[in-house]
Amino acid sequence: MVIIVTVLERAAELDALASMVRESLGGGRAVAVVEGPAGVGKSALLAWAAQHGHDQGLTVLQASCCAEERGLPFGAVRQLLEPAVLAAGPDERASLLSGVAECCRRVFEPDADHVRISTDPSPTSFPQIHALFMLALRLAERAPLLLLIDDVHDADPLSRQWLTYLARRLPSSRISLGVAHRMGANSAEDTLVAELRTQPGCRWLRPSPLSPRGAADWLEDALGTELEPEVHSLCRRATGGNPYVLGALADDLLRSGIPVVRAELLRLEALIARSLMHHLPVLMRRHSPSVLKVAATVAVLKRVRDMALLSDVVRLDQVAVAGAVTVLEHAGLFEPGPPWQLPHPLVAEALLAQVGEAVGKQLRAQAASSLVALGGSDTEVGDLLLATEPEGLPWRVQVLRAAAQQAMDRFDMRTAREYLARALREPPAEADRAQILARLRITEVHTNPAAADRLRTAVAEEAEPAERARLVPHLAGALTRTGHAEEAIGLLDAFAAEIPEADQESLYRLWAQGILLLLEQSPMLADMWITRGSIGQGLNGHTPGQRFLLATLALQTTLTGRGSHTAVILAEHALGRFDPPTDPMLTGAFAIMALLHADRLKEAARWYKELIANGLERQPPLLRSLVLSQRAKLAFRLGDLHSALELGREAVTLASADQRYRPYAAAQVVHALLELGDIPEATRVCRSAFEEPVGNHWSWTPLLASRAQLRLVQGQHEAALGDLEECGRRQVAGGYDNPAMAPWRSQAALIHGHFGDLATGTRLAREELELARKWGSPRTMAASLRVLGMLTTGPSALEALSEAVTLLETTQARTDLAHAVTDLGQALYEAGQTEPARARLRQALALAEASCAQPLAERAFQALLATGARPRRKRQSGIHALTDRERRIAVLAAEGMTNQQIAAELFIARRTVEFHLTRVYRKLGVDGRANLAETMTEPEQPLPQNSPAPLLP
Repeated sequence: MVIIVTVLERAAELDALASMVRESLGGGRAVAVVEGPAGVGKSALLAWAAQHGHDQGLTVLQASCCAEERGLPFGAVRQLLEPAVLAAGPDERASLLSGVAECCRRVFEPDADHVRISTDPSPTSFPQIHALFMLALRLAERAPLLLLIDDVHDADPLSRQWLTYLARRLPSSRISLGVAHRMGANSAEDTLVAELRTQPGCRWLRPSPLSPRGAADWLEDALGTELEPEVHSLCRRATGGNPYVLGALADDLLRSGIPVVRAELLRLEALIARSLMHHLPVLMRRHSPSVLKVAATVAVLKRVRDMALLSDVVRLDQVAVAGAVTVLEHAGLFEPGPPWQLPHPLVAEALLAQVGEAVGKQLRAQAASSLVALGGSDTEVGDLLLATEPEGLPWRVQVLRAAAQQAMDRFDMRTAREYLARALREPPAEADRAQILARLRITEVHTNPAAADRLRTAVAEEAEPAERARLVPHLAGALTRTGHAEEAIGLLDAFAAEIPEADQESLYRLWAQGILLLLEQSPMLADMWITRGSIGQGLNGHTPGQRFLLATLALQTTLTGRGSHTAVILAEHALGRFDPPTDPMLTGAFAIMALLHADRLKEAARWYKELIANGLERQPPLLRSLVLSQRAKLAFRLGDLHSALELGREAVTLASADQRYRPYAAAQVVHALLELGDIPEATRVCRSAFEEPVGNHWSWTPLLASRAQLRLVQGQHEAALGDLEECGRRQVAGGYDNPAMAPWRSQAALIHGHFGDLATGTRLAREELELARKWGSPRTMAASLRVLGMLTTGPSALEALSEAVTLLETTQARTDLAHAVTDLGQALYEAGQTEPARARLRQALALAEASCAQPLAERAFQALLATGARPRRKRQSGIHALTDRERRIAVLAAEGMTNQQIAAELFIARRTVEFHLTRVYRKLGVDGRANLAETMTEPEQPLPQNSPAPLLP
């Protein structure tokens, strides 16, 4: 093995040992205990202390204990003192062993030529202990003595008694003592270590595993080459920074001849796996058996949050388990917890190889049973059961079914399928088997629509109407996704005919589910089905089923752009008697979505508060992701860009890669980042969102439009136009060509104008304006008018831009208003109307700065400069430096409201409150809330006439 005498990242420990040496040189006594798990570098520290002591002129005596010599009386003491006795001449030796120390002759019996070690197996303890102490004192009379004992936990009992005896008498000696003690050893709390720790000024050193940089330096020194980041990251995680394992790995790498470069990562992983397989058990065996048992159990379970669970599985008391966990954390082999887990899969593989597959399954089975008793979640228990052998236990079937349902709720059909397949293997009771099999068929068609035939069979064989009602929509969805939409509609109609007239609620729910399934692929098909079946007529919203259907129709109307007035009426009927505890949360989500896109922003904000107050956090992640995405869009339109960003990010986190609303959530994040001016982060988010194949769902079109905006900012006009054309193709073909969802024509029109094709650009802008007027929401019409104004000149441009601003001023869409006012101000200046231009541009600057829209604020500022005005940058301190949003938050905080209460009151994220409060404290020059109330009550000076207050609500 490579011998690396190194003390990397041990500055504090070396300072302590150096001070011990200095104290010893002065004739004082000093004590140090170096404690840690095996392999962490205790011996290297003692070796450094020994060398440093020698260099400074101390007499240094060393001993290294081992378990095999525990039966040798005074074995450690002999290692310490024998070299000094051997080195003495006959006269000096006689002097050393005279008087009280004479009985040491039973330990050291010199003859004419050498010192012979006594083999008397039963010396008298106390006389010899005292005699050996006197011998040490006499050695210290010649020069201060530094005694260093490595692995003191393995010292024989008589040596430990002698060291304990010595420790209590150090104040009257010129002897200093340093020991290295293994954490978690059987004698971890023996008298010696306890005595040393209580000594005044004792240096208790606990070296940690090496940091990533330290581990990289270690390996580079050993291998003689600079490591690439990917290589040293792999090595650090696989070793946990444990110096022993690093040294073993360095030795294996050198002997292998494999180039330690990124291109060889696969071969390096295989070598590291073999190295850990060999050396890790050796390291573990240097500890008590409980350490290896706990480590292996965590390797089997992958992640453990509860100490009680770990204790129950390994069959040890919690004190022993806690000790083992502490050892493994300090060794770098556990991530600090809870939860506890191994630093790298290769470490887990090495430990699992020691356990064996059969024992691993037994441990998982025991863990699953224990976790149920401790109140663990169905998902946690289900994950454990996936890797166990069937035992025919009913509780397992129930847990797996519950875990599968939770996975289906978050639209994770692959995981749900695994749970259900495992439940069938347990096996379930015959009465449950059919339902489990039917749900398995549902998960299959979502992961592989071609498996619809098996679900069709399950539907045909199911006699229970309620269960058929559960299966039919999934079969219809599979048929729609595989291009058999007409067959899906026929299936839904056939099942609707089976529903008795007395059960209209089931019919309403079926219609709603059918519409949603068809909307997944094509709102046009949904529209055809609604028209053909006269679905939705005569609904008043008096029942949950009616309200669900009304909300679904509001969504369909919004997507197809049939008229915001109609969408609002449907949404208001759905929400009129909406009762979150009994109504599906989707009812509220879809109805509020219609209000949002119809520019009913205040109503939408109020209803989102209602959803949050009635248990949104308990809903499946898929639904929460949709609602948070909509809240992000609402915050964006209100000009609260930081809340929009925070909410959008949370929505992306909730949506896994295969969930239908992830693209929509990512689009909200990109929009907010672009408005805030963070182009690199917007690029990263966009790239991540498009790592998955682009699907047919309508939520992809907003993401395509947002990527087009990003590419425009980056100057990639042709690529941006390609995204917009694809967005348009999808919307036109699907029948959901509502510019309120994704105004692709107006964005494309600007690019055509950039290329000099004003005719095409104007045509697209006018087409979108016609669609926008058909939809009828002010913001949508204003967006089209704004682009039309930018593509024309003279009175036509001013007319279009003025109308856009007038429309937006009737809404709370402050972000859109800021852009439109900036455009109008520039157009007015170009038309020679300087003073009106300056007034509009000052308004735009205030709006942009209030929203923290830095790129827009800069554009408005530069436009003002171009008019000859000398605008002052926004004040950076004092009450007048606060935006409207900051002022409102500061007032509420001064009144004593918590951050969470302020977030709920203003309908923003808690982290947004924290962000704004930090800015408030800085601008007002206060340390926190304590001085906020007094500062906010100071009399305000009037704002300068050329600095209008921000217009945020």
